[in-house]
Amino acid sequence: MSFIYLYKALIGFMTSNMVFGITSLVKFNFDFESVYHILIIVIWVLISAIHQVIEYKYISKIKSQWHVYAISLTLNCFLMITFILLGNYMIVNNLFLSHPTINVMPLVTIGLVFMYIQNFIIKNGGTKFPTSTSVVTSVYILMITKLCQSLLINKSKEKTNLKFESLHYFLVILHFFIGAFITAILNKYIGFYALVVPLVILIAFCVKIWSLHISQSS
Repeated sequence: MSFIYLYKALIGFMTSNMVFGITSLVKFNFDFESVYHILIIVIWVLISAIHQVIEYKYISKIKSQWHVYAISLTLNCFLMITFILLGNYMIVNNLFLSHPTINVMPLVTIGLVFMYIQNFIIKNGGTKFPTSTSVVTSVYILMITKLCQSLLINKSKEKTNLKFESLHYFLVILHFFIGAFITAILNKYIGFYALVVPLVILIAFCVKIWSLHISQSS
C-alpha cells in the first residue's frame, strides 16, 4: 500500500528510501519532494530511539514472556485501523497528489511505527529463526543456504532440521507474496479497506497472545 499510495516509499525498507532520497537530492531542488524519502529515514531513526527509551524504563514491568508481544500486537491493531481510516479519508478528499506533500506525513509516520513494531515482534517472539518480513531479500538467502546445507550434510538429524528451517523461510516468502497479491487486487476495488483482511488476522492473533500472557501471569 505504501508503494502504491505513498510515492514508492516502501515503509520499512530503509535501503530503498535512501536510494530514492539520494537521487532526489542530487537534483538540487531542495523542495519537499526532494527530502521526502530522507525524512522517512529520519522518522525511522527517531522511532528506534524512542523504543530504546521505553524498553529501558519499562522492561522490569514485564509479567510474562508474552507481555511485550501482546502489547505490541495491540498497538499494531490500533495503528492499522488508523492507517486504513486515514488513508481512505485521503483518497475520498483527493489528498494524494502526483508528488509527495506534507499532507501524507501523518499516514507515513503511522505506517513507519507499525512496521517498526512488526519487525520488533517478529524478531523477539513467535519464532526461533532470524526472520523479518520487511527484509525478504535476506530470507531468500537464508532459505537457499539452509537448503544447500541440508543436501551437503550427512547427519540425518541435522539434515532434517536444516530442511525444516529452509521450509520455514519458503513459507515466509510464500505468505509475503500471497498477502501482497491479494492486497493489490482488493486495492483496485476498495482502496485502503483492502487492509481489513490482514487486520482481522492480526486481531485474532492478538487475542490468542493475550490469552497466553494471562494464563502464564495468573
